[in-house]
Amino acid sequence: MDIATLIGLVAAFLLIAITIFIGGSAGAFINIPSLLITVGGGFSAAMAGFPMAEYIGGLKAFLKTINPGMPDPLETIDFLVEIAKRARKEGILALESSIDDFYARDPFLGNVMRMLIDGLDISEIESNAEAAMAQIEQKLSTEAAVWETLGDLFPAFGMIGTLIGLIQMLQNLNDPSALGPGMAVAMITTLYGAVLANVLCIPTTKKLKYYRDLTMTFKEAYLMTAQAIEKGSNPNILKQKLSGLFGVELKEE
Repeated sequence: MDIATLIGLVAAFLLIAITIFIGGSAGAFINIPSLLITVGGGFSAAMAGFPMAEYIGGLKAFLKTINPGMPDPLETIDFLVEIAKRARKEGILALESSIDDFYARDPFLGNVMRMLIDGLDISEIESNAEAAMAQIEQKLSTEAAVWETLGDLFPAFGMIGTLIGLIQMLQNLNDPSALGPGMAVAMITTLYGAVLANVLCIPTTKKLKYYRDLTMTFKEAYLMTAQAIEKGSNPNILKQKLSGLFGVELKEE
């Protein structure tokens, strides 16, 4: 679980709420029409920009920022190096007995090892793996794009709501007592848009992009391992390459 997401979002919303309560009446910051324009308009316009399945998948991807389910890089490096050592000592066919474990860890790893065990040429394995990686990256990029789009649309609809409020206020210039409250309501939509974009959408987009890049790093590590096994490379060399790929420092043995 990525506790930083929960702490960051809760803390940001809480600080804003505390500021509102300290400054005066919280009820002044609640306006249903403004919520309908900003939140409803933002979600609706974003829906128009994506196929329905991708849009819903992108919204659900928010859960990945809390529980990404990513393996530990150091543990993965050790696991892959052990695979390479076993293949070098016992032969590639010895990995057949562990194929279910590969698929359980990651279907991509299972597919790469399946092709390697079946004796496919390494160039064909690389071609198939790169095609699969492109599809995975596209899916993950679309998930991030949904939240990035929401981050652009919420402030835009907040401004639209403000303009609507100002127009309605200007129609009542003959009543000076209504100008102050009218201006306040008009500005609330801008506030809603700014809060949703900067507290929720932008952090979510950044976190989804981070995990997208990390996911692709794991895929590259799996393919790199298959290449090393096929070439009969020294597992220690593979370990150094994998540590560089993940940007981690290995413990001295």
